[in-house]
Amino acid sequence: MNKNKLYIVIIIIAALITHLTSMAQTVIQMEYDAGVYKIPCYVNGARMKFILDTGASDVCLSMEMAEYLLENDYLSEDDFTGMGYSTLADGSVVEHLKLILKDIEIGGLHLKNVSAIVIAQQYAPMLMGQSALKKLGSYTVNGNKLVISGYSESTGKRSQLLKTAKESMDKGLYAVAISSYVQAREILELDYADLEHLAWCYKYEGKYKECFEICKKWLSLYERLNYQNFNSSIYELTWRCNYYFGYYEQALLYKQKRMLTRSSNTTLEDLAWDQEHLGDIYFYLKRYNDAITSYNAAITNMRNFKKEKDEFPVIKDNNLLACSYFGLCRCYRVKSNLNDYKKFLDLAKKCGHEQAIKISSSKDNINRYYTRGTI
Repeated sequence: MNKNKLYIVIIIIAALITHLTSMAQTVIQMEYDAGVYKIPCYVNGARMKFILDTGASDVCLSMEMAEYLLENDYLSEDDFTGMGYSTLADGSVVEHLKLILKDIEIGGLHLKNVSAIVIAQQYAPMLMGQSALKKLGSYTVNGNKLVISGYSESTGKRSQLLKTAKESMDKGLYAVAISSYVQAREILELDYADLEHLAWCYKYEGKYKECFEICKKWLSLYERLNYQNFNSSIYELTWRCNYYFGYYEQALLYKQKRMLTRSSNTTLEDLAWDQEHLGDIYFYLKRYNDAITSYNAAITNMRNFKKEKDEFPVIKDNNLLACSYFGLCRCYRVKSNLNDYKKFLDLAKKCGHEQAIKISSSKDNINRYYTRGTI
């Protein structure tokens, strides 16, 4: 290859690199005003300008702007999440309101669920802080230009991680899925569906503490953003986590919410399990009559589901019936009703309940469990 051809190849390669680099970048023209740069953007559709402040932890709104956004339906009261305190540049401490901005659009890039504060001063400066800037990925400031170079790269990496996570979850590789979801979350907060998937993966791995934290995060996002396409299975996870940790009042609350948000194609078997779980919660709340009612409702729904006509159907290895009968056995033990205690213990045993089988293995065990609750 002669020197001229080599020179042409180098020029072409350099041009391609420059072109590809420019394609991967988003350049925002900022406005210079009184010694600061202002970023044009849209907040929930409202056109606004913020001072670029890499030292600010959060996006900051003035009270005047917050009132404007509220009055014009760009914000709702549900977007506000609490109170806090901020230290200003002069060292003074002021109160602030915490809120979540559903969408900030900067140069066509949409940043979702950005934490922000409203300073309790009518004309406080509007600051674009790290709660938004960190979601942009890599960026540089070149004069009056904000050059975003990492957003596309990090977004691509995040998409691949989410794909790997979902595929791993579908294959039952929950530990791999958790690792991928966590890495994706470090780039940008997960959306509602992915948060739910992560919570289920933690549950399947027996990591109830982590599952519980994700559930609380998911529900917090739902409540703040008034998300419409709500998947009520997150209530299923939340009541289970509360139940696991012994928070039975909260378990009852979320179990009831789960039951109220069941879809129209819910089967009688699903309803039967709802009642059985409700019975377990009532039992630990010492609401024994409510527990008995729930266990009987579970049995009735299962009987209708199986189209059995016996008063108390016995279906071998039927876990729901076994659990419901044993639940009734426990309730009647507490209520000192020996006859019903023995009747439901026997039914639970016939359905294959392991603990009932163990208790029924001897007369001493039957009497010991009745008097002590243990064998």
